[in-house]
Amino acid sequence: MSIRSAVLSVGAAVKPMVLTVALCLLTVMPARSDDDLSSVELFNGAGGDPVSANRSPRPASQTAENITVVTADEIVALNAHTLPDIIYAVTGIQLEVISTPGTLTNIEIQGSDFDHVLVLIDNVPLNSLSDNFPDLASIPAQIIDRIEIVKGAASSAWGSALGGVINVITKVPQQDRPAGGTLAGSYGTRQTVDGRVEATGTVDRLGYYLFAGNLHSDGLRPNNQVDLGNLYGKLQYELPVRGTVTLTTLYTTRESGVLAVPYADINDQKHELIASAALLLPLDNRLSLDAAVRTRQSTMEMFTISAPGGVTLQSTRENDNSIGGSLKASWLGEWQLVVAGVDYDHVKVSLRGGRIAGEEAKTADRAGIYLNDTFTVGNFAITPSARYDWTGFGGDRFSPSFGITYALSENSLLRGYTARGYSLTSLNRAESTEKVWTSQLGFESGDVPSLWLKATLFRNDTWDVISNDLGRLAKTRQLKHGGEFELRTVPVFNTSLSTGYTYIHTEGGDGQMFQSVPKHTLKLGLRYRDPSRLQAQLIGNYIDWNATGSSNRGVLWDLHVSKTFEYAEYTSFEVFGSLRNIFAGQQYVTDMYTNTGRWAEVGVRCHF
Repeated sequence: MSIRSAVLSVGAAVKPMVLTVALCLLTVMPARSDDDLSSVELFNGAGGDPVSANRSPRPASQTAENITVVTADEIVALNAHTLPDIIYAVTGIQLEVISTPGTLTNIEIQGSDFDHVLVLIDNVPLNSLSDNFPDLASIPAQIIDRIEIVKGAASSAWGSALGGVINVITKVPQQDRPAGGTLAGSYGTRQTVDGRVEATGTVDRLGYYLFAGNLHSDGLRPNNQVDLGNLYGKLQYELPVRGTVTLTTLYTTRESGVLAVPYADINDQKHELIASAALLLPLDNRLSLDAAVRTRQSTMEMFTISAPGGVTLQSTRENDNSIGGSLKASWLGEWQLVVAGVDYDHVKVSLRGGRIAGEEAKTADRAGIYLNDTFTVGNFAITPSARYDWTGFGGDRFSPSFGITYALSENSLLRGYTARGYSLTSLNRAESTEKVWTSQLGFESGDVPSLWLKATLFRNDTWDVISNDLGRLAKTRQLKHGGEFELRTVPVFNTSLSTGYTYIHTEGGDGQMFQSVPKHTLKLGLRYRDPSRLQAQLIGNYIDWNATGSSNRGVLWDLHVSKTFEYAEYTSFEVFGSLRNIFAGQQYVTDMYTNTGRWAEVGVRCHF
């Protein structure tokens, strides 16, 4: 079946659902939602969960860093398959490659390079050792409870994190009954099929969350097919006195097409195991200890295959092995929160194939200590932090930061943050450490009637950035500065509006602008949700890439709809559908990686 006929057939199936939603939107009686301003106040509000991506959990009103939180409710509304489908809608984040779900993609935060972003799942780094690449597409959306994104250097907490941090927090076991779960499946264009099953519950002191999923697609771009399988498990035991022990394991296997070039296809194959064991032990009402051990074992192979013919022309294999742990102590006083900790990791990477004769292997021992102090004085919250790293191969690094917030009212604040940071962009390349000094100034408010506003000015001065200009490796200095603005409304007629805009101006060491930077990024969102649990969400994404060979033809619009039918307290049935890139727009940084065209899918979720 051709792409066009597949799109038309699936589109015909989705059309009645879209028309139904449109009619409901037109005929619904005007009424203000029960939601009030509290739903759009400072992004997690005084009563919300503390922000923890800076390793010092505290309320948003005391967080000087520019942090965005994506909640479980927002994740479900996007009908997402993997992690990139979720952060695609976040202001300040740019996907360099919009591809078939589950296949490789690169991301940027405020125009950073992809190897400047640290990605964590259950506090285990995902970044590869050879090129610091974070494979976000291998993380299934179903297991994610919450995502916290730090924009700008976060090295004073995490070490190698020049451009920011994406901290993925997985679901916890359901605590109010012994057994429950979800069955879900979807079918879409080009045989894009996603099947998932999860089970969760708590028996006595032991809670469990188990997940299995498989995502297949024949590919929404040339040679962009995928078979992605995931198994995930979490066991959580409440200790008799106080504290918890948590064990997590994620296993991933994937075969996918990466790229089609003249007379050849490039494919990849991956196997990865990520595991952690953590102990949270409150010693008293003020002092607590966190201890964890972790490991990541990954094998990735890239193949270049003749097309047609299927003869392997070249292959490279990378084995990543890391094992380590961390220890953190937190003390909460009446006006002060002090967090101190230490990290250690033994890492090893081996490469075989490609231009390497035989096998090339490197090992390193990494260690870091950090101290974070937050104290409040009147309306001020002041946070000095520092970290010292022995990287084992990239020199010793000192990363200080200083942040301050000032509460203008109960629902408005000013924030300022400055920090020095670095990223280790390769274990295999000498002098691969790139550095940054970041400064941010922001304002956030829910005091304007019916609105939530957030504005941030940022300046990222980066040096020793390795570039490949004119076919030769060189270290350059790059200055990226600009602004970010976000707005969200309260629901009116069950409908709310959100928008985010990011502007980035660049200068190289010679004062000239450099290429492949997202100069303008616009995110748009329109969400309808009524008391009968019918919801629809329209997402718009536009990036103006400053790059030769790029395309910026219109906003990419995605529509997600769902309707939930409840049958009992814990039993419900949900039908959903998505129509992505509705107007078949084109948006990519290079024509080697064109974006996916219009495609659609429908599915069901059964909760029991």
